[in-house]
Amino acid sequence: MTDLSLYQLGKTEQLLEADSKDKLQQLILTLSQQAQQRIVIFSHHLDAALFDYDAYYEVIKALAIKNRRTHIHILLQDVQPMTRKGHRLLNLARRISSHITIKLTATEHQDILETFILFDDRGYIIQTHPERYDGMANFYDPLKTRQLGEQFEQLWAQASIPGSLRRLSL
Repeated sequence: MTDLSLYQLGKTEQLLEADSKDKLQQLILTLSQQAQQRIVIFSHHLDAALFDYDAYYEVIKALAIKNRRTHIHILLQDVQPMTRKGHRLLNLARRISSHITIKLTATEHQDILETFILFDDRGYIIQTHPERYDGMANFYDPLKTRQLGEQFEQLWAQASIPGSLRRLSL
């Protein structure tokens, strides 16, 4: 795999391709580590292999508590795997809901196959299909990132927070 330490979010403009779970996971982790204020994720079900492991949890937790302006928005088409099996990010979102929000897409958007992740409105990752670990990333492509961000905002505005994702109070 390419040495990702040479790539900087908001500076390195080069399309990178991923063709395995390990490569895609490393791209997600590296870009997340470099994000300073905002990560948005649009995903079918927030694949545990890519998002539910200790190192990623720690990166998201550190970003979420960094300052008042940091936000992580996660938009899912299916919350059942996350709520049924448990997920570190769901537990974290319940604990610090002012910085991490998870929503369920509206019914009419359930057929979108790609997963995309945006980092500080500068870089992105696109996974072309939720059942395959292939995709592309760019650490700096403001035009494509803005286009995906506009799509995300439209989907987010129509989404809802199901009861299964809310914090349980005792």
